Amino acid sequence: MKRILFLLSVLALPFCTMAQHKILRPYLNTTTYSALGDTPFVENAMAFDCKTAVYKQFEPGKFRATVEISTIIKHAGEVAAYSKIALNSPVVTDTTALDGAFIDQQRFSLPNGEYEMEISVKDMNNPKGLAASEKTTVVVDFPKNMPAVSDILLYDSYVKAAKPSACTKSGLDFVPRIVGFYGAKDTKLNFYTELYNSNKLYGEGKYLVSYFIESYESTAKMSGFSFSKRFDVAEANVLMTSIDISELPTGNYYLVVEMRDRSNALIASNSARFQRSNPGVGYDIADLNSVNIGNTFASMITNMDSLRMYIKYLDPVCSEAERDYIPTLIQTGNMKTMQQFLYNFWSARTPMNPAEGWRDYLAAVRSVNASYSTTSYPGYRTDRGYVFLKYGAPDRIMESPNEPGAYPYEIWHYYEVANQRNKRFVFMTKDFVTNDYHLIHSDVIGEINNPRWQLEIYSRVYGVGYDPDSEHPQYEGATRAGDLYNNPR
Repeated sequence: MKRILFLLSVLALPFCTMAQHKILRPYLNTTTYSALGDTPFVENAMAFDCKTAVYKQFEPGKFRATVEISTIIKHAGEVAAYSKIALNSPVVTDTTALDGAFIDQQRFSLPNGEYEMEISVKDMNNPKGLAASEKTTVVVDFPKNMPAVSDILLYDSYVKAAKPSACTKSGLDFVPRIVGFYGAKDTKLNFYTELYNSNKLYGEGKYLVSYFIESYESTAKMSGFSFSKRFDVAEANVLMTSIDISELPTGNYYLVVEMRDRSNALIASNSARFQRSNPGVGYDIADLNSVNIGNTFASMITNMDSLRMYIKYLDPVCSEAERDYIPTLIQTGNMKTMQQFLYNFWSARTPMNPAEGWRDYLAAVRSVNASYSTTSYPGYRTDRGYVFLKYGAPDRIMESPNEPGAYPYEIWHYYEVANQRNKRFVFMTKDFVTNDYHLIHSDVIGEINNPRWQLEIYSRVYGVGYDPDSEHPQYEGATRAGDLYNNPR
């Protein structure tokens, strides 16, 4: 059961002129649920940015966009489900004031298993526009007679279903929050999830459900954001509630839901990642005051220059609140507070052995400094160093230092990273001497996503003044970089 959120990437290069210079921008959220007594199902909720769609007049003064959505799901190479629909946007009367998004939801019944899903979308009012597509892995895993937690649906609102649709849940129709981003004006995190088969543990009575927000970087529970509720054992229960996030600092987080038995042992869980922007709330320095650093690795670091440098090394693996606080911490020059911060940082991430966590990370920093330093920056401050430290060593690296017509580039492939499967990072340099590669694209959530990354790599052949929106009929669309990206080796 894996919740997948991504921005669909345009894998084919859009060299032809787009209608109104628009490139359709879709977002997808996939969730899985167990259908009691029936086959489990996968739900796809897709949002299209209105400003990126082409609207066509179909009646005097009335306009709408039309998007074709094709979905093919395969298991072991065989087609398990297929859908092709035309989605119409809500009707508008003024195409100069487009805002928001229009949404499609579809449900597919699929037995337990691992599936490859490919979704393609095309703006039907933009004949010169190329289809955007993405392949991803979906895991359906609801063992019979075993407790389980469905994927977590983050939503904006809901209404009681007057006429149940294919995507109605518990008699309600939801407007999902497809992009899990909460801005400064958002004060509530609303979510829905289903809890299965607690009655297989106990014939009667109650069990405990815990739900909390944890830091993406450290997996530490955020203080003040942990809750619990007791349910009667049943074949299925629904947890639908809201969390006040007005005091949650800027950062990347997981919302975690856990089923626990009567001895408080964990029996099933699931999580959903989200991002928070909240400039008014910063790092809580009060958390450091009670940190005892006596006889710890941090207390042994008494050289101020080394201590400052070690804290700067943490940048790739910091939360946003920690990253914002570090410059102030370093500027104060308070050695004890800096030692407390360093120890607290690793105590949150490797509580069983903070010293070992720090030693392993320091070794990784020294490795990237040796491999990726440039004439301007130490390795840990470069893009490749950042990715290596944040996500670990890639499973494969495809290097292309001297391909004709291309700038030097590298494609890093991870089998699994940040709870996502089959993800990639693309680095490129225009400087053949300094080793200074920059990240130009990734399909990992939260990283740079540039559908036109291949244009940057091959812009070398077009010279100064290259315009990626202009037509280049001599370009055939197929590149070695694209092949390496889609077929890592």
